[in-house]
Amino acid sequence: MDSSRTVPTDNLKLAATGIEGTLLIDLRWQRGCVTEVSLSSTRPLQMPRIFHGRSADEVMATLPVVYSLCGMAQACAAAEALEQAAGIEVSAQTRHSRRLLVAFETIKEHLWRIERDWAGFLGQRPDLSGISDLLALMRTFRATLFPAGGESILGGRPVEFDPVQLGTQLDQLESLLRRRVFAQSPQSWLELSDRDGLSCWSRGSATLAQAMLAQIDLLGEAEIGRTTMAALGQLDNDALNRLLSGADADQFVAQPDWQQKPRETTPYTRQRYHPLLISLEEELGNGLLTRMTARLVEVAALVIFLRGGTGNTEELKTDVNSRGLAAGIGISQVEAARGRLVHRVVLERALVRSYRILAPTEWNFHPRGVLVQGLTGLQARTQAELNRRAASLINAIDPCVGYQLRIIPAEEEPQ
Repeated sequence: MDSSRTVPTDNLKLAATGIEGTLLIDLRWQRGCVTEVSLSSTRPLQMPRIFHGRSADEVMATLPVVYSLCGMAQACAAAEALEQAAGIEVSAQTRHSRRLLVAFETIKEHLWRIERDWAGFLGQRPDLSGISDLLALMRTFRATLFPAGGESILGGRPVEFDPVQLGTQLDQLESLLRRRVFAQSPQSWLELSDRDGLSCWSRGSATLAQAMLAQIDLLGEAEIGRTTMAALGQLDNDALNRLLSGADADQFVAQPDWQQKPRETTPYTRQRYHPLLISLEEELGNGLLTRMTARLVEVAALVIFLRGGTGNTEELKTDVNSRGLAAGIGISQVEAARGRLVHRVVLERALVRSYRILAPTEWNFHPRGVLVQGLTGLQARTQAELNRRAASLINAIDPCVGYQLRIIPAEEEPQ
């Protein structure tokens, strides 16, 4: 594929409108308790239809314009699905290097939430210098692994990168995370194994992450939002193919379930077997403190993954998702920052006949999903307190679009 190919003009016009949609979240509040949660979405889930009739190269050129958030995860998912559908062989090195970029991007997305949103919860003005430094470092890391944008070239392009250079970049990443998040090395932070150790660390208050977890403890909010929602496990590609191609495929993309039940796919479900999270869940369930801590566990674990270690990141490794599908069909599954991302494509005469994307937001912000379950029954003394607690839970589960939160006292009706 020519990475300099011009994006089709009509697609650029469509993407330039900035259509992302919004999540609409209504809370009915009576006597200090949320009695009902209503969640709807205006997300344009049919957007992938703009790829219909396009070549694989045109899809790869257009995709970054349309899907800029978690763009590397989207590009990786698209490339793997298209390569599978077209029967293009890809080296293990190319697949793995793409996943390294997805891991780096995931760290960036988590740091964005910490530096911007957590600062807001703490009543501080965000200082985004850490994000700026990380973005610059990510560009350098990407250029080292894939010069000239090679990660989006179907089939990949073999690159002999300098391991010493990559090691230096990862040293810089660890230094940044030590300063901005952990107040120690990410590897040593991962040695925390229980709530006492975590509380001792958070009382240091040298970073936003420490201050945020300390505030959750201080306000007695560690357990709010706990649920019994099951995690989204491994998805069988044959079953996914049937669900994404059947008569109810659009409904499945809008409100997915697995075995007739909504599921959760978040950093918490990926990292829940880390000893620290096991300890927190035994004491507090999967409430706010456990979820916020899971974001930190994932950042530290991904540093180990980038170093070539064995953090709890198995789902990020090189699985081409290629079993049991007919020629011309490709399905990829990629662990993006907010959860599992699925792309399905059908090629016919080298052109896209069908393209669907199943995003983690539709799992986690399902009308009967983990957020709705976590908000139902949420208690607060004042409307301001309820607003803060609800916003904290939404942030912890993390949609990929903006949202509108309305609190409706029992005597009021929606406008």
